[in-house]
Amino acid sequence: MSIEIVLLVFFTMILFGVPIAFAMIAISGLYFVTGPIPDFVELLPQKMFEGLDFIILTAIPFFLLAGELMNRSGMAERLMHFANLVIGRVRGGFAYVNVLASLLFSGLTGVAVGDIAALGKLEVHAMEKAGYPRAFAAAVTVASSLVGPVIPPSGIIILYCAVMNVSVGAMFMAALIPGLLMAFADMLVIAAQAKRRGFPKSEVKRSVPQLLSGTKDASLALLMPILLIGGIVGGIMTPTEAAAVSVVYALIVGTLIYRALSLRQLGRIIASSAYESARLLFMIGAALTMTWIFALEDLSGIARDFFGGLDVSPLVIILLINLLFLILGMFMDPALALILFAPVVAPIAYGIGVTPSQLGIMLIINVTVGLATPPIGNVLFAMCSVVQLRTGALIRELLPFLAVKYVLLIIIGMVPALTNAVPAYFGFR
Repeated sequence: MSIEIVLLVFFTMILFGVPIAFAMIAISGLYFVTGPIPDFVELLPQKMFEGLDFIILTAIPFFLLAGELMNRSGMAERLMHFANLVIGRVRGGFAYVNVLASLLFSGLTGVAVGDIAALGKLEVHAMEKAGYPRAFAAAVTVASSLVGPVIPPSGIIILYCAVMNVSVGAMFMAALIPGLLMAFADMLVIAAQAKRRGFPKSEVKRSVPQLLSGTKDASLALLMPILLIGGIVGGIMTPTEAAAVSVVYALIVGTLIYRALSLRQLGRIIASSAYESARLLFMIGAALTMTWIFALEDLSGIARDFFGGLDVSPLVIILLINLLFLILGMFMDPALALILFAPVVAPIAYGIGVTPSQLGIMLIINVTVGLATPPIGNVLFAMCSVVQLRTGALIRELLPFLAVKYVLLIIIGMVPALTNAVPAYFGFR
């Protein structure tokens, strides 16, 4: 079975609704059974377990659990209140608050859908009550949620580092400027529309005691990402140790300080996080059976020959890689797209001077933005379901936000310093 048939059958199974993990295992089994050495099919379970035998992957369940604990403890509301105190007074202030809250909360969830689940309904209803159209409020929430997988600590960055053998500390540092630029780009779109559409200002009181109180309430949430990133970058903790520390921190804050988590809630939170972790790790293991096929069929060599045969500049190659991963992100889980195809394009990107950190952030942003790119983006349907909104209305309001993110992706590909300067400053190579 050729690599072309493997990919065709795989994507056909996805389009017909076969769960992705089972589709990957099925196509891998079919590939080896019909190949010259059918006994290789017996090695598939071993290949799955070998692929998961990375200590860094144990950080993912811990971060998922910590994010869920923070979410259920009322951290999101405290962050929104703090953001409103800081930036809510300008015209369109609540829209800016939405972006800032997502930026702050992204360090607790690390996933776009997690941001929507935690803040989506709260943010949209608050904005609608303040006088914003529901579709615009939902668009701002979707656009700002895409920062979640980029700003560290981020589970998808850790996963990428495990697959591509890249330093977690370097990737965390590389993500800071692009993540902040994504949030700033959203604010530019809001600013361009605020006066023309007559968006309201927030009327919340901002006396010094209230500012101090709001800062105090949000300080524990703001402190966690700083401690984790500082610990990893400073060499005090490994990513796995930092993830475990985040769980302990979240438990202490949620149970002893905020007193918002009961034993019954903890049981449900642990069960939910365990299910999500098992689902993700099963998918990773299944994906690694297909990467074995890609290696045997030399898919990287095929891609290298294809791009090498194009008489185009390095910038065009970067644009084509961006487009490929943007499309993959539209209908594939971001983690899956990176596991399967990042190793394929990496030699090509490195060959034209793209650094590992630059490529990693570029690909992660692409598959993340793909989550919100019509017509298939999963985040679109998650938001429409949460706030009872027509998909078409959301897409119309979302297009300007997506446009600036596409431009930002091109800039990241053209300006290596955006991803390389901060890691270099901290001594990462």
